[in-house]
Amino acid sequence: MKRFSDRHKLFFGIILITLLFTGLGLAGWFFVKNRIVYRSEYRLSADRVLVTVPPPWVPENFIAEVLQGSGLDTGATLFDTLLPQKLSQAFLASPWVEEVRQVHIRYPAGAEVQLVYRVPVALVEMVSQGFYPVDRNGILLPTDYFINVAPEKKENYPRITGIRSQPLGVTGTLWGDPLVHTAAQLAGLLEDVTQKLGLVKIIPSHEATPTGRRIVCRLQTNSETEILWGRFESNDPKNISKKKHLLEIAELYHSLDNVPAQFQPIDLSKD
Repeated sequence: MKRFSDRHKLFFGIILITLLFTGLGLAGWFFVKNRIVYRSEYRLSADRVLVTVPPPWVPENFIAEVLQGSGLDTGATLFDTLLPQKLSQAFLASPWVEEVRQVHIRYPAGAEVQLVYRVPVALVEMVSQGFYPVDRNGILLPTDYFINVAPEKKENYPRITGIRSQPLGVTGTLWGDPLVHTAAQLAGLLEDVTQKLGLVKIIPSHEATPTGRRIVCRLQTNSETEILWGRFESNDPKNISKKKHLLEIAELYHSLDNVPAQFQPIDLSKD
């Protein structure tokens, strides 16, 4: 019985010592945590976040806005194991960000975030309501750059006209109208030749067919030369040949606006 009691005493002694050291370890961790983890050099801030160089239409305070909007500007520490996911979600919430490809945390310098930005390709023109920039997928983008920063840049983008619908959501979401989505995809296809061809308008509309209706598009130049593009589908291989044909016509006459009247409108719908 004595031996059994001594063994119990030894056993409980070991437990107490273990608990004591565990407690001291936890106390030490909290001490270190308060002294190191939350020191200013390990706190997340806009000047410690490096991102893929933003294009000019993204605001200068872009990073600060993202951190503030997500709440990561206060209390976030580089030692947070979930910080990469939190940063990814925060940047994806920005209307200017299409994709977050990689987030890398660096100690103690900060974070590096590789981004793919949304690119405006056209401006949806609304009667008496101004215009709204959209990307190639018909995602609604902020207007600030085109109104307050570089209003002259509006002339570099074709206008999508004839739209009666209102955006269904906020910036960073789809417009919600197939006419806008189709015209935006066409604008994306022609993005690299829009100014060269002098294209200023994309006019999508519904066309009746024997089985229902489909979306067709017309284009206009500065001098109102009209191009009948016809049906547009993003995965149609004919899009490339139509684009090439349009460039050949412009080269032949040195401008689409020089195409003789008898050959207007330029009809690509049969290509």
